[in-house]
Amino acid sequence: MSVLHYVFLTLFLISAEALYILFARLLGLFDKPNERSAHTTGTIVRAGGIVFYLAIMAAIWFGEVSRLYFGLGITAVMIVSFWDDVSPVAKRYRLGIHVLAVGLLLMQERDAFISWYVVAGLLVLGVGIVNAYNFMDGINGMTAFYSLVTVATLWIWQAQLPGEADPLFPFLCIALLIFSYVNARRQAICFAGDVGSITMGLTVLYGLLETINRGDTYLPILFLAVYGVDTITTILYRLSLRQNIFQGHRLHLFQLLVHQERWSHLRVSALYAAIQLIINAVVLMARSWSSMSQISLAGAIVGSLTLGCVWARNKVGKTKEVGFEKPTSQYLQN
Repeated sequence: MSVLHYVFLTLFLISAEALYILFARLLGLFDKPNERSAHTTGTIVRAGGIVFYLAIMAAIWFGEVSRLYFGLGITAVMIVSFWDDVSPVAKRYRLGIHVLAVGLLLMQERDAFISWYVVAGLLVLGVGIVNAYNFMDGINGMTAFYSLVTVATLWIWQAQLPGEADPLFPFLCIALLIFSYVNARRQAICFAGDVGSITMGLTVLYGLLETINRGDTYLPILFLAVYGVDTITTILYRLSLRQNIFQGHRLHLFQLLVHQERWSHLRVSALYAAIQLIINAVVLMARSWSSMSQISLAGAIVGSLTLGCVWARNKVGKTKEVGFEKPTSQYLQN
């Protein structure tokens, strides 16, 4: 890929995002706040993350590697997710498409799996990761900053592996920078929507599997350590409250920091991205370590994050509210 290709791609994605926002406003495709929303205004465009899908399709078109199954899966989730952004789609249909998409992704990486139970476990885990990724979109800048750190790290890792240069991750970085401009601000112009967050979640999952397979180490799993630990501890916390974990909520630690501690969206998003960036830098340095050293590192990172997350949750979560309090205009101005 030449510099000119990247320039044309950037101009194309900027134009596509601007045109989408324009037409979305004309058609009234605005996000509608509910009891879980971290905003109160109804003038923020939804589904601005469509730019991620365009970048992925461009990478598949220009790439040297065949990604037929991955492309089909991404297209399937893009269609149903955009449909859901415009008009609600029943959960069973969305979940069915997510299972299909993750299944196609595993088909893309099928040479690395030798046991059916490994595939079954990855299918369940993959659908969980993709759906958990969707919660990021509730906080301005979270999807943009966190994904940028993760995707950029995958780019750096794979660039040092043998084989042809892969345009997928640099293309996605460009799309994320463009999306950051319209989302990572006090008053967001648009949200990623399901079409953006689900698409990004599936792509990150694909990148992790491919990097693990090519790098012959499970260390890349730690590229989602911060958000992953937050998600798992949140599930355990909700189970302790006897809540239905399949219902929407605002009990992620990053949500509590915004809704109860009144931190600004960008402060929380930057904190999560910064911690993950530090972890990723350590992981990159540990690629050549022995297996035992890598396992010890992973245990230390996950253990430290878990203790920190539990401590922070206990500190900010001492309230009678259970995550469904109505957002106020006060912290939206932070």
